[in-house]
Parts: sequence; C-alpha cells; structure tokens
Amino acid sequence: MTRLRATRWWLCIAFGRALGLKVVLSRIGVVRTFSDIHDVAEDLDLNSIPYVGGAGLDTRKICLEGTRHETLDEITTWINNTEDNTTRILWLHGEAGTGKSSIAHTIANRFKKLGRLGSCFCFDRNQMAEQRDKKIFTTIARDLADRDKQMRRELASAIHQDTSLKHTTDILQQWKELIMKPAKIFSETMAGPIVIVIDALDESGMAASRQHLLRLLAGKLDDESLITKLPPHIRILLTSRPLPDITNALNGVKHVQSKSMFSIPPALTRRDIFCYVSHELSGLEGIEIEDVSASLTSTSDRLFEWARLACAYIKGDDAAGSLVQERFEAVITHDREHHVPLLDSMYKLTLQTVFPLGQDKRSTSLDRFRSVMKQILGTAEPLPFPSLSSMRHHFVNESLRKFDINMILKPMGALLSGTTDSSTVIRPLRASFSDFLTDENRSGEFFIDLSHIHNDLAGASLGVMQSGLQFNICQLSTSYLPNSKIPDLDERIKACISPELSYSCRFWTDHLQHTQFDLALAKAICAFFNHEELLFWLEVLSLLKRINSCASGLSSVIQWAMVCEVDLVLVLVLIILDLYKLMQSGKTLLIMHQMFKNLFECLVEQFPSAHHIFIFLHYHFLPKIPGFQRSSGKNFPRCCNIFQTKFWTGL
Repeated sequence: MTRLRATRWWLCIAFGRALGLKVVLSRIGVVRTFSDIHDVAEDLDLNSIPYVGGAGLDTRKICLEGTRHETLDEITTWINNTEDNTTRILWLHGEAGTGKSSIAHTIANRFKKLGRLGSCFCFDRNQMAEQRDKKIFTTIARDLADRDKQMRRELASAIHQDTSLKHTTDILQQWKELIMKPAKIFSETMAGPIVIVIDALDESGMAASRQHLLRLLAGKLDDESLITKLPPHIRILLTSRPLPDITNALNGVKHVQSKSMFSIPPALTRRDIFCYVSHELSGLEGIEIEDVSASLTSTSDRLFEWARLACAYIKGDDAAGSLVQERFEAVITHDREHHVPLLDSMYKLTLQTVFPLGQDKRSTSLDRFRSVMKQILGTAEPLPFPSLSSMRHHFVNESLRKFDINMILKPMGALLSGTTDSSTVIRPLRASFSDFLTDENRSGEFFIDLSHIHNDLAGASLGVMQSGLQFNICQLSTSYLPNSKIPDLDERIKACISPELSYSCRFWTDHLQHTQFDLALAKAICAFFNHEELLFWLEVLSLLKRINSCASGLSSVIQWAMVCEVDLVLVLVLIILDLYKLMQSGKTLLIMHQMFKNLFECLVEQFPSAHHIFIFLHYHFLPKIPGFQRSSGKNFPRCCNIFQTKFWTGL
C-alpha cells in the first residue's frame, strides 16, 4: 500500500512538472510568435523604403593585388583611428582616370570582409533616371540596418511612426530621421570602426542635384544634424573629380580631410602602373615585357585608365593584320606631336582601330556608329543589346532600322560594357568616354550630337508599347488581389515585361518633352490614346510601381502638344493643303468639313486666335473651291461660321 501511494505521488509530481513545462513551452512559443510577427512588420516597413539596387560594392573595380598599398593602408589607418580629433570625412579627389573608384571599392571590400562596411553607395552618370541623389540616405540607412538589429528596430520604428519618410525626396530630412537618430542607438551597440563609402559624387548630375548633400557634408546644417554629431567610430570615404561646386563646399572644412590623387608620390604610382601593365600583358609573344611595361608606364602620366586602355588595345584582336609590337608602337607615338590629352588620344586610337582610315564605306560605318552611340548615351538608363536592337526596329528612319548594331558594338569591348553578354547592359565603362564623345572639339569625327535623339527614342518607345502591351500582361489569375499579395509577381514581371517594354512605359513621356512638336509623333500619340493600349500602359506602370509618375507624364504630353500658335497655324495650313489635294482628287466636301470641325472643337478653347485659321481658309480657298460656302453652314458650329458673319463671335 505504501509503495502504491508513493507511486501515485511520483506520478502526480511528474504530471505537475510536465504541465508546468508545457505552460513554459507554450509561453516561449507565444513569445517567439510575437517576435516573428514583429520581424515581419519590421521587414514590411524597411522594404518600403526606396533602395537603389546596383549602387553598391563592385569587386570588379578593386585594385590589383600589390598595388596602391601605401594609399590603402593610409586610408585604413584613418578609418581605424577613433580619436575625437580625427576628421570624419576623407575626400579623395582627382581627374578622370586616376584610379579613385578602384581605391574606394578596394577599401569597401576590405572592410566588408572585416564586417565593418556600413554602406557603399556609388553615383553613376549612366543611371540618372534612378535619381540616386534623392535616395542616397534611404539606401545607406537600410544597409546600416541590415548589419545591426538595434539599428534595424530604430529605423523601422521611425518609418512606422512617420510613413511620409518612406517617400520623401528631402535628403536633409532623410539624414536627420533615418541616419542621425537611429545612429545614436547604433553607437551604443557597436564597437569598432564603421566606414561608409560614397563614390563618384561628381556623377550625381548637375550641380543642383548635390547642393543639399554638399551642405550636409560640409556641416552647414543645424547643430542636431551636424555630421560631427555622428558616433565617433563612423567614417565617410568620399571620392569625386574636383569640380568647382564640390571644391568650394569642402575645401577648408575642419572635419574633412582632403587628399588629391596627385599627392601620391609619382614613383609609387609609376611602380603600381608598371605592375598592372606587366600583369595585363604577361604571356604576349612578340614583345619584351619589361621594356614595354617601362615605356607604357613612362607614357601614362600616372593615369591608370590610360594604362588599361593601352593594354586592351595592345592585346586586342580588332586590329586585323597588325602585330603586337606594331600596336604597342602606335600607342606610344599616337598624337604626341599634336599634344592631345592622353585619354583623348587613347580613345581616338581605339576608335580608329575599329574604323580604320581607308576602310571601305567608312563614312557609312561612322554614321552607324554615331547613331548607335546616340541611342546608348541618350537612353535614360542603360539597356542590354537585345533591347537596344528591339527599340531600334521602331525608329522612323528606315536606314537606321536595317543594320545589325552588334557589328558596331562587338569591337568596342575596351570602351563599353555588355558587348559580349546579351544580358548585361551596354554602357560606357568610364564617364570620361562619354565626355569625350559629346565634346566636338575633343572627339572630332567621332562626335555624338544628342540634340535630336529624343525624337527617335520617343517614337521607338511608342512603337514598342504598341506592339508589346496587352491585356493582363502578367497573366494573373485574378484581378481581385492587390499586387502586394501576389507571391510570384516579381518573377512574372521579369518573364512577361521585357526590358525595352518596361523602359518605354516609364520613359516615353520624358523623351517626348525634350523634342519639338512633330506631326508624326502627334499622330502616334493620338493613336495610342484612342486605343485600349492606354489602359494596358497604366496596368504596366502599376506592376512596375510607377503609377505615381502617370500624372506628371500626361501633363508633359499636354505641354508638348500645346505648341505656340504660330506653329499651330503652320501645322493646320499643311493639313489644309492635304485636304485641298483630297478635294481635287474627288473626295467629298462633307469629309473635309467634318475633319475641320473635329479639329477645331479640340483647339478653339486653348488658342484664342484659332479663328485666323478660318479667315485664312476663307480668303485663300473660297475663290478657288466652288461650293465651299454652300456646304459650310451645316457642318461648322454657328459661332465659328465666319463665312456668313465675317467676324469672330467667340464661344
């Protein structure tokens, strides 16, 4: 009996312990569930903040191992020095081709491996459409949040409490609310140095695009938002060309350490270029590598970009029938007697290899080159080869549609990206090449005039939309779910909306507002607006999260169509002459009058002097067209019938 009671007591105790354990486990599960829900909510808040993809670290740009190590070590020492009197910003500046970006990306890569990279943000002239200057701190804030949980919570909390921060383009507000305030918590939880790299500030756009950013970097804000109020272990490495607005803003600022690329001892730069050239040309037959490397190093004038182009030219297969030694000699001697800047000389030599003097139909090849480069430089964002080719099929000029643009692009691998990979966007490898091409004094016969390309791109975009837009383009199973609830929407968009269609839907109105009024474009726009494709366009904008751009886009179309009245008169005179030809060919007067009536009803409210068109019509055509007056009364509005009243009565 005693043993039985003991067993019962043991079972009761075991049951109680199990029940208590179950309660504890249940509580842990609830806590974990709430934690998971909280993490999901944070993700939703943070993912709604604008983030510039593709603006971060690019390991293809890092320095060759063993080069620039003194400069890299100097910058690393500055970052690791967390004393209060250490400058917060190091501004590395120099002319195009001196290697600033390579150093910046090498530093970013070095500190990423150490877990100390806060963010790497690169401006890019070829990505103006992304408006990176308005998203710099939202992107940096998200990068910082990804590396620290407490920073992540603070940032998500700020967004949750003030949803306007998700969409503001005010970078001063972004800095204060998304960087400075969360960074105070970041300072308490993070020990050790953190570096933020901002590369190629000069490629942000016009000077106005970086005006507020320069104010911020120079410390010209209120006390709470001063950059010196950042946690002491955060450093900012900034690179740019020494443009006047940047130089004026940062020179002499106490918390900014300025370092010129030309302050690096020439002997060290020559040593590094020699190392780079030797590495690139190793294995080539027909040259003495030591002598060639020494000659190229001496000629380079400390420009790494020139050395890169020279090596690409010497190794290249584009100069048919030429020997390696001959190409080397061409590099050394080209344009020396004319004192042409080194980079310009190298660009010309490379292009003259692609389009050699004496080439059969060289002028035709150059015209095609200019046309292709106009398209590449004129697009709002880079496109891959298949998309460029697809858009080109809709150019108005038939001769520009016929040739394969790959025969122009393929030999230009030293100057353009994406020439060997159809999935990679085509773009100049360096901004200095764009500068060279668009300056007629520098580029000469290779000059690219961008003044008229927007007409071609606007027309091509309309053509792409006309052929590519369709109902339910992503083949969604239901229209009752919001886009945010469709789990595979990104994959559907990638599969169903081509890059050229996406581009055309987003940028056709931008190209249009940079063109003069054109009757052919006007007809294409009218056809677009009179068709269901207009609704399909709105659907694509919604899928691409660009529906908010629709209103401004349509407004620009209206402004473009509102040409001056003199232009309007000329356009209508041309229409009148066409209609007169129709009459001579036996077409009915009723059709002509109906066309005038429809046109006049659209224009009369916007153009007060539109009645002059009818005065012109009356006195010029009435004597020549029997029956015109007899049929005008029943086909034109009474208030517009100047043929009977002889004066304008207004509406």
